[in-house]
Amino acid sequence: MDVIKRIEPDPSEKYPMERIDVSGIKRKFLDVPYVEGSTLKSQTLDLYLPDEGEGPFPLIIFVHGGAFLGGEKRDFQFLFFIDGIRRGYAVASLNHRLMDEAIFPEQVFDIKAAVRYLRANAAKYKLDPERFAISGASAGAYFASLVGTTAGIPAFEDLSMGSAEADSSVQAVIGLFGVYDHVMQSEFTENSPPLTNGKLPNFTDQFIGTNCRECPGLVSLTWPGSYVTKNCPPMLIEGGTSDQIVPYEASPALVEKINSVCGEGRATLTVMEGCLHGDPAYSTPESSERRFAFLDSIFKK
Repeated sequence: MDVIKRIEPDPSEKYPMERIDVSGIKRKFLDVPYVEGSTLKSQTLDLYLPDEGEGPFPLIIFVHGGAFLGGEKRDFQFLFFIDGIRRGYAVASLNHRLMDEAIFPEQVFDIKAAVRYLRANAAKYKLDPERFAISGASAGAYFASLVGTTAGIPAFEDLSMGSAEADSSVQAVIGLFGVYDHVMQSEFTENSPPLTNGKLPNFTDQFIGTNCRECPGLVSLTWPGSYVTKNCPPMLIEGGTSDQIVPYEASPALVEKINSVCGEGRATLTVMEGCLHGDPAYSTPESSERRFAFLDSIFKK
């Protein structure tokens, strides 16, 4: 978008990433706390509305990636979906507590609290509470898929964080080059050759807090596929066959599980042939059109 500018990362940050300048977007709410009483920056969101119209607008909620260690709601990853405001969508981008602040599944508590907050305040922000989608990249795709499959499961929600009366379910999910399966990820990391800048750290073992390869039964409880019911929302999963950071095989495995429970077509796999993690192919106009065509087919019938 021509109203978006890129900002060089701050080298003093622990995990510096290129940011985007959103000052040119007309209607926005920045750094909104979504947890009752919280003063943490990691529990805030940004919300952007189309330039014109009173809504209610369908909403896309974006969860950033960063190996569960880094990332921020206004970093470059948000460029995957900010174009939604030109297409009649409201778009929110979330911070959540990272691995140095919280242990699994508290990150999911954060994200579901944000969904509840946005739904509870739908009238204030001109949102349609019946048309919520969630998306994410890499680690964010994992969280997005887990939010999609665990609707109504108390173990993945902390209602004391606020907006307890609101529903945290979503009506569509899009996952980009996601982690998904932590056992598969741990094996992939252990067996993969070193990258150009050194060996890939086993971030998924750190995130779960155990050697995932040694506890596959326990770790299966972290797999989004373990919670699929016939009420699972439609999902679009995109994965690169040459991804050097996460195993591509986790993407079709999740799609297969969803379709085995819900019927063929509930989940769709986009195979990004020969693409690396975060490959430029994910950012092409064609890729953007595919994602918004998926959302339009659900929300703009």
